[in-house]
Amino acid sequence: MNAIMTNIADSLHIAWAIAWKDIVDALKNKATRINLILLVGLVVFFYWSLNIRPWDKQVNIVVYDEGHTSLAIEKTTLEDGSELVFHKATSLQEMESIMSYKNLGLVIPADFDRLLESGAEPTLNGYIFWSDRAKAAELETKYARQLTELLGQPVRVSIGKNILIPQNDDRGNASTAAFHMFFAVFYIAIAVAPHLMFEEKRAKTLDALLVSPASAGQVILGKALAGCFYMLLSGGLALILSRAYVTNWGLALLAFCCSALFSIGLALVLGSLVQSPQQLALWSQPVVFGLLVPAFFAQEPLLAANLKAVISWLPTTALVNIFGYSVSKGMTLAQLGTNLAIVLGYVVLVYAVVVWKLRRLDR
Repeated sequence: MNAIMTNIADSLHIAWAIAWKDIVDALKNKATRINLILLVGLVVFFYWSLNIRPWDKQVNIVVYDEGHTSLAIEKTTLEDGSELVFHKATSLQEMESIMSYKNLGLVIPADFDRLLESGAEPTLNGYIFWSDRAKAAELETKYARQLTELLGQPVRVSIGKNILIPQNDDRGNASTAAFHMFFAVFYIAIAVAPHLMFEEKRAKTLDALLVSPASAGQVILGKALAGCFYMLLSGGLALILSRAYVTNWGLALLAFCCSALFSIGLALVLGSLVQSPQQLALWSQPVVFGLLVPAFFAQEPLLAANLKAVISWLPTTALVNIFGYSVSKGMTLAQLGTNLAIVLGYVVLVYAVVVWKLRRLDR
């Protein structure tokens, strides 16, 4: 047992030495620094694009009128420039299903007209998404003020526990946040990790590694650890910024780890196959485009069934789905198991290619 533990410790020490060298070398590379800065900027921009900016004045409200009141529901501009845009729903279930990118779900009680005529202050039940749960009290005040101005009479908006968690097949801010989290992990791996292999080959240091006491597995582990360092910077930032959307942190971390495993493996495959920076640019862009675009559109309801079935077998689609499960509800164990199996199958494939390529170089 002691011998086994000693061998594991030695292997990890060698792998970490390789990783630390790669981390330092990559930071010295101007292109790597630029890619890292650009990606961090993109992560912040994506986060900013999903949140209400100070100058955003449009408020989209889905209204379910329980009693078919006489309230005229139409687009209105308030004194402060806020624009209330109303969307009608025929039931509470329909209201929840069509909220999507909307800001508020509003239920008008059946006795609304009577309360207004009596001069009482009606209470309207409001519904918001899970990501806005921390701002419930603030939103109650904001929407009550806006609706009071609209109606010319005091009204109260009560949100309380009316917090909606999106279904896993819904399109909305939560599904977009899930894709952004995956993108932050995937893209930095493709932008940085291939250069770790390519630069080793260019500088002839890979040959020295392969004849050193380091095994092919230790070399791969070292490269993977170096890639993980950069993914923790961008992917970790994306997780932190998108934390309000996460409903299951266990699934979010599982998706992050699986994305890191696959992305680094794919990046090392690209780095081991190319012979020049021009080849790397030529191969990496079609690979990124071919894997990211289908994953982004995989949940589109108008997508042809046959095309959707093909896209569902892509590893990137499976990874985005797992991230999606972490920000939603309604996932089944069968769905999670299927997507995990797809991802792990591709993980085994890409690392098998890397090991095969390194062994060929060793010969």
